Amino acid sequence: MLQVKYLVFLISLISVSTVFSQSKGYYNKKLFDRYKHEYSVGIGISSCQTDVGGSNYSTQELNEKFGGKIFRAIYDTDILSSNFVVNAGYTYRFNEKIRFRGNLIFSRISGDDSKTEELFRNNRNLNFRTDILELSATTEYHIVRANTGSKHNLRNPQGKRISPKWLYKTGFYLVGGVGGFLHVPKAKNNFSYELYITSNTNFTDAGYEFETDNTTYHKLRPLHTEGQGYEGIEPGNDFDIPGKIFKTGKTYSNVAVCIPFGFGIQQAFDSYMGIKIEFGIRYTFTDYLDDVSGIYYDKILLAQNIGNENGNLAATMSGTNSGITSSDVTYSEAGYRRGNPKNNDYYGFLNISLYKTFVGNSNWYKSMNTKQKRKIRSSF
Repeated sequence: MLQVKYLVFLISLISVSTVFSQSKGYYNKKLFDRYKHEYSVGIGISSCQTDVGGSNYSTQELNEKFGGKIFRAIYDTDILSSNFVVNAGYTYRFNEKIRFRGNLIFSRISGDDSKTEELFRNNRNLNFRTDILELSATTEYHIVRANTGSKHNLRNPQGKRISPKWLYKTGFYLVGGVGGFLHVPKAKNNFSYELYITSNTNFTDAGYEFETDNTTYHKLRPLHTEGQGYEGIEPGNDFDIPGKIFKTGKTYSNVAVCIPFGFGIQQAFDSYMGIKIEFGIRYTFTDYLDDVSGIYYDKILLAQNIGNENGNLAATMSGTNSGITSSDVTYSEAGYRRGNPKNNDYYGFLNISLYKTFVGNSNWYKSMNTKQKRKIRSSF
């Protein structure tokens, strides 16, 4: 009988000690020193909202139907022109809710007026393809943390999970920050209107030729397609803003600043690995992701200013006089609206990333035995 009482006492003591040690492990402040560093790689799709391409609604119709800039921009995004994005990142876990992340992203965006039925843009018939290399610093704020420790998978005597199942290994976070990016707009010559040839006798009479290659992507920035940095053209009657003024011979920069913001869902596999699905938008401080912003420039002046073999190419890629002219369609003559400098361009991603946390090299962890390390892993 004494032996039975001793055995029961011993089992109870071990149980209480185990529970106490686990409870202490759950709230061990040194725990995060082991899991502070996270690396990730991912892929996804990218899209954009610029002056080229977009939905079948005109600007006036979008304003009437959808109101504010953000909702209008989202609806006017051409999902069918989505491209790819690849990313890599490093995350420093500051605490359980806040994490700082550095991102390196390569993406491609594109747009094509021929794919929209909106009259002005379809008649304009411009296109672009831009490669983007982004370096950004963002902060993750985890509203719901993805818990993976054994304490989050406890069950009652009936075998029912104590905590809600959806909380286990699933998290939700917001993200925001600042970044910079390099962008290189390119385009093909896709002008196909017969009127393009017949209505430009002044250009051919001046000794210039039209660029007929429609298979090669040409870099647009060196072509000054809107006459950036050259003698100004007076705006036409349909547009009250001529666009940004550039210094003589200068054009827009290939480097710009962006503000990343968005949200994500985290699904942990265990304490070490998991995936994140993140939707992010980049508000940019440039209107030249697509090389379109202001007004059409005179073809002959542009060819003269550019000179050499790029003069003909610049005049062709500017799109001046490339569209159909009628009482129902906005003109594409010099001085008339080509883009809209009132609104900067956006681009965004939908990513899925695989992440892995790496163990820190702190001495306190190295000094622990296997049992102690297992306890810490189970409490995370």
